[in-house]
Amino acid sequence: MKPTSKPATQENVQASQSRIREKGSKSLKITAYVVTIFFMISAVIPILWMMSSALKTEKEINSYPPKWLPTVPSSLQVTIDYSGQPLQDELYYEIDSMEASWYPWMKNIRESIGEVIVTGVRDGKMLYRAETISASFFVGQSRIVPTTIFNEKMMERKLPLIREKSYSSFEWMGAEGKAADGAATTATDGLAKRFSDFYGSSKLIGGKVTSIAEQPAYSRMLDSFIALNKFAVDTAGPRGFAQYFQNSAIITIASVLVQMILGGMAGYALAHLINSKKWKFFWVMFFLATIMIPDISLLLPLYLLMKDLGLTNSLLAVILPHTAWGIVIFLFKGFFDQLSKEVLQAARIDGASEFRTFSQIVVPLSVPIFTTVGVMTFIPVWNEFLWPLVVNSDAQYWTFTVALNDLQNQPAVMQNMLMASSLISMLPLLVIFLFAQKYIEKGVAFTGVKG
Repeated sequence: MKPTSKPATQENVQASQSRIREKGSKSLKITAYVVTIFFMISAVIPILWMMSSALKTEKEINSYPPKWLPTVPSSLQVTIDYSGQPLQDELYYEIDSMEASWYPWMKNIRESIGEVIVTGVRDGKMLYRAETISASFFVGQSRIVPTTIFNEKMMERKLPLIREKSYSSFEWMGAEGKAADGAATTATDGLAKRFSDFYGSSKLIGGKVTSIAEQPAYSRMLDSFIALNKFAVDTAGPRGFAQYFQNSAIITIASVLVQMILGGMAGYALAHLINSKKWKFFWVMFFLATIMIPDISLLLPLYLLMKDLGLTNSLLAVILPHTAWGIVIFLFKGFFDQLSKEVLQAARIDGASEFRTFSQIVVPLSVPIFTTVGVMTFIPVWNEFLWPLVVNSDAQYWTFTVALNDLQNQPAVMQNMLMASSLISMLPLLVIFLFAQKYIEKGVAFTGVKG
């Protein structure tokens, strides 16, 4: 007689199901981790490349194979000796120092040069000290040395512009200046050798180049950011690129605050003050309908309105269209619908006005949705380009994004400067997400909006 199989108990069935679920759960978890890591790498690599490119030269950015780590720029210290020559006036030596800085730099414009420091000495005394940094050179290069054809009169004509724009510094010490440092040896290779060859083949320098020292200039790795500010001085005023950043900050912060105030009060009214279902449905549909109107179709009517109000070329013209969005009111209403009506009713019974109920009870309980709305408003307003460009033709009122577009159209602006400007524009967004992430998740979870 064949033995009968032992009937499966409930515990065995549950254990089997548990093992099956665990196996499927493990596979799902691995897949989720793989997908998450893939998207993280895909997002981080462009950011790292942007940060690296902001510190590179044009030659390094376009090199193949690509180089991830930037080269530390060089500091070249050139000593010119005028001993045995008649003493000249200050203007003579200033022109000579500019020629010794700008001309060989232009011949090696693709190399990683951070600064050129020229020291003039005579009979063991220091006559002058001139310095040109890479940020100033690349901003002024198209005006001062647009070509590699040099002559004696060229720098004499360009010197007033160098002084006006502070492209180079020149410190005159006179014949009785302090004692000069000991002579340094001239390097036999690298940039120092190229500069030395230029001085040897050119008769433009009045004195005799006695030494050229080359060393790393770590402080000059951030000159692409300094150059941004210098480029914007001609259009934005003395504050330079900081003016554009300030305009974007004022517009964005004002838009966020107004959206929170007006949107929050409108959402509260829809959720708790309108008792008629018919009117509540009508207003909800009205605000949702505004979401479906393409922004481009409102561009001309908005511009004509701002023109009639006399608000063109002002920050207020950019702020006003961002004061009330239908999607913001809808999100506030969805969140406020989840609040306890008994708490609000108790406040009314105690004699609190609706405004006091909203400000002292609803707002403290609604930090997640206010944070969510703030981030949702911050991102599009900060990144907006078309409307600020249309309504403001005066560069003084340009936003960051409009200024970036103007930079791209300037032939003298290099790729590392564009990367630096893009990195600066991205930093506020990263900071906002870093500190507001947990509130955003809570706010979206309680609005009733499903992903």
